[in-house]
Amino acid sequence: MRPHMGRLFPVSAPVALRVLEMPFALALLASALLHGAALIGPGWPMPEPNEAEAPPAIEAVLTRPAAAPEAAPVAKPAPRPPPADKPRPRRVASAAPAAASTASAPAAVQAEAPPAAVPAEPTPEPVTSAPEQAPAPVQHSALPGKGRVRYVVTRGESGFVIGQTVYTWEHDGLAYKAQSVAETTGLAALFKPARVTQSSEGELTAEGLKPHEFRHQRVAGLDTASFDWARRVVAYAGREESILPGTQDMLSLYYQLVLLAPQSGALDLPIATGRKLEIFRIEVLGEETVLLPEGERRAMRLRARRVNDSIELWIAADMPGLPVKIRITDRKGEIFDQVVQDIDIRGNP
Repeated sequence: MRPHMGRLFPVSAPVALRVLEMPFALALLASALLHGAALIGPGWPMPEPNEAEAPPAIEAVLTRPAAAPEAAPVAKPAPRPPPADKPRPRRVASAAPAAASTASAPAAVQAEAPPAAVPAEPTPEPVTSAPEQAPAPVQHSALPGKGRVRYVVTRGESGFVIGQTVYTWEHDGLAYKAQSVAETTGLAALFKPARVTQSSEGELTAEGLKPHEFRHQRVAGLDTASFDWARRVVAYAGREESILPGTQDMLSLYYQLVLLAPQSGALDLPIATGRKLEIFRIEVLGEETVLLPEGERRAMRLRARRVNDSIELWIAADMPGLPVKIRITDRKGEIFDQVVQDIDIRGNP
C-alpha cells in the first residue's frame, strides 16, 4: 500500500499547488485592471457632471400629468353660466364689455411691465462682482520662467498607486505655455494603459494667467476651448458663451490660484472645461501640515467646488508654480490624490 501511495503523491502535489495559485493570480489581475481603469476617471472627470442634468428633465415631464386632473374639474362648472345668459341685457352688455375689455387690457399690460424689467437688473451685476475679488496684482516670481513637477497619482484612502502626472510650463513674462500628462504606471499600465493630456497657452498679465487656447485629450476624445478676449467670449463644442475677466481653463486654474495666493474668504471663478463654462466656488480652508516624501510642509488648503465634484489644493509658500498636493473627488465619491515627487525649477526669464 505504501509504494502505491508514494506513486500517487508526486502527481497530486503540483496539481494542488496550481489550484492554490489560480485564485491569487485572478485576484491580482482583477485588482490591476480595476485600478488601471481608474486613471481615466481622475483625468479628469470634471466634464462628467453634465450627465447629472438629466434628472431635472424627467421631473418636468412628471409634473404635466399632475396638471391634467386640474383641468377636468374646471370643465364641470362651465354648464352653469348659460342659464344666466338668457336675459336680454346681453345686447346692452355687448358694448360695455368691449369697452371694459379694452380698458382692462392696458391695465394688465401696465401690471406686467414692471416684472419684465425686474429680472433684467439682477442678472448682470451679481456674476461680475464675484470674479472682481480675484483680479489683484500678482507676483510673477511665484511662477518661474520654466519648470517641471512630477506627481504620483493614488486612488482611495489606501493610497494605491495607479500612475503619475507631469506638469511643465514656461513663460517669457508676456506669454505662457503649460502642459500636463497623466498616465498609468506599474501593473495599471501593464493591463490598462491610459494617457490624458491637457495644454493651456495665453498671456501673463498683472492679474495672472489669461488663457487663449485650452485642449483636453483623453481616450473618450478631444475637448477644446478658444478664448476671444476682444469680444469677451469663449468658443467650445460648436457654440460661444460670454466670459468675464479672470476666467480660466481646467489647467490654468492651478497656476492662477498659486499666483493669487488667497489667504481667507471665498470667490467665484468661471472655468472653461472644454465642454461648457462653469462657476467654481473657491474656498480658503486654512493652513495645514501636508506629509510629503521629503517630510512635512505647511500649506494653505483651498477647495474648488461645483455641482457634483471638487478639487482641493494645498499651496506651499516656498514652492512656486504649482500646489504640493491636488485631490480630486468625483461625483461618485472616489478620491484621487496627486502628491508632488520631483521638482525641477529652471529659473526666471
